[in-house]
This record gives sequence, C-alpha cells and structure tokens, in this order.
Amino acid sequence: MRLFQIEDLRALAERRQWPCVSLYLPTHRAGRKETQGDPIRLKNAVADAKEQLAQAGYPKDSIITLLEPASRLVSSRDFWLHRADGLALFLAPEFFQFYRVPLKLQDEVVLADHFSVRQLIPLFSEDGRFYILALSQKRIRFFEATRSSIQERVLPDMLRSIADLKQYDEAEEQLQSHTLGSLGAAGTSMVFHGQGAIADKATYKADVRGYVNIVCKKLERYLDGQAAPLIVAAVEYEQSFYRQANSYHNLLEQGIVGNPDGLTDDEIHRAAWGIVEPHFAEARSISLKHFADLSHTDKATDKLEEILPAACHGRVRTLFIETQARTWGKFDVMCSAVERHDSPAPGDVDLIDLVTVCVLQNKGMIYALSRDQMPTASNVAAFFRY
Repeated sequence: MRLFQIEDLRALAERRQWPCVSLYLPTHRAGRKETQGDPIRLKNAVADAKEQLAQAGYPKDSIITLLEPASRLVSSRDFWLHRADGLALFLAPEFFQFYRVPLKLQDEVVLADHFSVRQLIPLFSEDGRFYILALSQKRIRFFEATRSSIQERVLPDMLRSIADLKQYDEAEEQLQSHTLGSLGAAGTSMVFHGQGAIADKATYKADVRGYVNIVCKKLERYLDGQAAPLIVAAVEYEQSFYRQANSYHNLLEQGIVGNPDGLTDDEIHRAAWGIVEPHFAEARSISLKHFADLSHTDKATDKLEEILPAACHGRVRTLFIETQARTWGKFDVMCSAVERHDSPAPGDVDLIDLVTVCVLQNKGMIYALSRDQMPTASNVAAFFRY
C-alpha cells in the first residue's frame, strides 16, 4: 500500500456528509496473542459504531450497509497478513477507506458529519515521521517510522538485490553495454557490466554504482512530493554512491554505516532515531525560540480564537498543539467566530483538529508536543507569516 500523504488527510478532513464514521485502533506486527486480538478489537469497534448510529436514529438497514466494508475485514485472512502499529478506517455512505500507519493509535470511534483526523496529525508534524533505506547488495528494505514505531513498506517495481540487475537490464532499460550517464553523477558517463554476479574487480565498482543509482532513482519516484527526512543504512562506499546520485531534498548527511542485513527492524529503528532525533530537536528548538521572540507582538498568540481564523486564511506559519488536548465547539467561517464548549454538543467539532487541518492545507508547519513542551499554558500556540 502506498504512503499515507497530506492529500489523503486533506480529502478526509474536507468531506462533509452524514454520517461519517471514524474508527481508530492499535494493531500489532508480532506476537501470537496480540495479533489474534486485533480482529476482535476491530469487531468491537464496529459494534460500537453500530450502537452510536442506532442511538442517532440512523435506519437499521442503512447501518448494516454502511459498516459492511469494515465488518468484512474482521474475518479476512488476507487483510490481516499485512499489519502496522495502527489502523484507521473511514466510512460514509458510498465511501470506505482504511490506512495502516506507523502510529500507536488509541481506540476510538467517532460519529459526526465529518471524519475525525486528529490521531493522524502526528504523521505530518515537523517532528513526525521519517524514512529509512536499508541497502545492501543482497537485500533492500524501506521503512516508514516515527519516534515510537517502524513499519516496512513495499516499494513498487524496486530491485530486490544486485542480482536483479540482469532482469532490470533486459526488461526495463536495456542497460547492457550502454552508458548510465543519466543515472550517474553529473558530468560522468558510466558503463554497466553487471549480470547478477560481479565478474572481476575492474567492473565491480561500476556495477555497484549502477545498482545503487537505480535504487536511488526508483525510491525518489516513490517519495515524490514527500518532505520527511531520509536516512540511509549501508556500507560507507555504497552510501557515497547513493549521495552522489541523490536529489531527494531531505536526505540526512549522517547515515547508519555498515551492512544492515544483520540488523533487525527494531535495531535499525533505534539507530535511525539516534540520528534523526537531534535533527528534529534542533528544528523544534528554533521554532520555539522564534515564538518566544514574537510572543509580545501581534505576530504570535496562544489564543485559539485568533489562531483558527488566521489558519483558515493561510496566515499561520508554525503551529504548536498539545498532543492529547481537545477543544470542542463551532467555528463560523463567514464571521471568523469561535464558540467553545466544555463537552461536545450536537454539531461540534474538535477545534484543534480543525486548526491543524487548516495549517496543513496552507503548507504551514506543525509541532505536536507534550504538555511540558508547550511554550505557554495554552494547548495551542502559533506565530504568523504576516
């Protein structure tokens, strides 16, 4: 399955229809007892949704039809062959979509006239997800990760190893005896010699470079439009080849040096987090300092009544939200009026959910922070572009 992208989040957030059902549940990638419990968890979530719909007066036959796509997944062996740390499902009349994500989601069933996307926001925060390419001549693994989880992704049309170069040559690019100038470093011309096994030392370097370059270009096509940091795990000279070929704008300078074949997913995750965490921390620190510098001007505020209208007009440059906080109420776009409630009332939305979507739609930055990391006592803060 392809990566969950900001466009997917926007499409979900912008849908307005009654009823919209959002199902969130944690899932497990390993462990017999834990994985066996995942279908039961989904079954319970569907039952919860059925009860909420019935209480809202939705017709019984329509409830069965609406929830049927999710109900079918409960007993689908093929569906449960592929797992992540979290599963999000979205159902509305004539609409169904699900996403497996590398997030430890909380059990939640939300019925409203819009989808709840709050739990997915950390994937698009500035210190949210990152990517890892574990590259060797025998094996290629690609991961999507967050601070707390990692998920291997299948790269479409990717080579499996250097042995696939012969097949790639014959089926795709006819590289045998042709130059790879377009794949090599700028201003160079390179001849491909590989046939799945290295013939001699004279051709070894060119073969490995060609292999790495092809992997690089295929991954870049897959990551087109993404912005998360990328870390490469490979032996030093293969990392050098990769960096020479790379044009992905957020490839980190530091990589995991050494052959990654002997490392487990969790070992790769720990090593990668040690590299990316200072990168995230530095950017976060700079943004928090910028907020502090502007906090006594009209270019920064921690008042939701000011932030939400500004976000809808594309003025918010950087938003800070408290991860677990919710603020229920209504927002009148026409007059930019924010109405808060202590508990959700009919027609209410999570206003923090709404403001994050507005900021993302207008290409602003978001930091999802713990209570002690927030710059003020408020559960939301921002500084503006103008």
